[in-house]
Amino acid sequence: MMLPTFFTTQAASAQEVQAMPTLAQLIRQEKWDEANTYCRLQQNEAIPEIKAILANPDISDTTENFIYGCLRQFRTLESAQLLAKGLTEGGAYNSAYGLVENPRPEIYPILKAQQKPVSSAKGGEQARLLLTMAQILVPAEQRIADIQPYLGAKDYEVRTSAIFGLALLDQPGNMERLTHELGTDSRQGKWILLQVFYQFRAWRIPKFVPLLIPVLNDPQPLEDIGVRLYLPDGSEQSMTPEELRYCRARDYALNIIAKTLKLDLPFKLEEHVTYNEEQRELVKQKLRDLGYTVTNEPYPVTPES
Repeated sequence: MMLPTFFTTQAASAQEVQAMPTLAQLIRQEKWDEANTYCRLQQNEAIPEIKAILANPDISDTTENFIYGCLRQFRTLESAQLLAKGLTEGGAYNSAYGLVENPRPEIYPILKAQQKPVSSAKGGEQARLLLTMAQILVPAEQRIADIQPYLGAKDYEVRTSAIFGLALLDQPGNMERLTHELGTDSRQGKWILLQVFYQFRAWRIPKFVPLLIPVLNDPQPLEDIGVRLYLPDGSEQSMTPEELRYCRARDYALNIIAKTLKLDLPFKLEEHVTYNEEQRELVKQKLRDLGYTVTNEPYPVTPES
């Protein structure tokens, strides 16, 4: 299937294409691998071309995602500034991940300016913003002060992202809040929280492992886990056939735990599988061998938040 470009549907002549800057030419010709390589080699020298492409009012979602994915390769202040400005617009996950990978304190004011009032903060954009702000290298006190009010957000995704961010910053009480939310009887709610854990690299942080162990016993199916995979260039790829659209909470938790602790397992970790009882018990035994307390009961069910 051909990917759309940031140009209008009107065909450009060969002369017009040739007159374009190099990166624009490669995108117009749908040479995505070559465009990615060009950005990697040019690094910050490609920034003027990138700015011109982002400024085009006819840019497509695919091209915008691709461009922000390219910016993730740079580790400069200018690239971080562009990623920060695009976080609640076309940058989405590429901006968030790029800033976590390059958490320069200079871009914190750009992020803070994108915060909406607690009463109107909702959806993935504001949730990603809070989770990104939590990981930028400014004093923890400042991050806590800016994130803490969102514990009172009405939007579940925003609220749980605030909880996660504050737990990341060791703010008292938020690990307990995460524990409470991991027992929710809302399939959508548990999906959001586990996706936050996975996508924002909680699986790199061993302190979250004890919270996730009881989820290994939770048979609750989650919505659409693994249906979409965000590729490095920002595009989305459909991963599973219809009958595999749902994953159980315990399977998602197993992936996070195994990645966090780099467990040596005789089976492959996958995004959208149902692990059998023998595989789950093997992971539990490895946890016991490492000194973790492992029960065979899930979290007590808490009412939907």
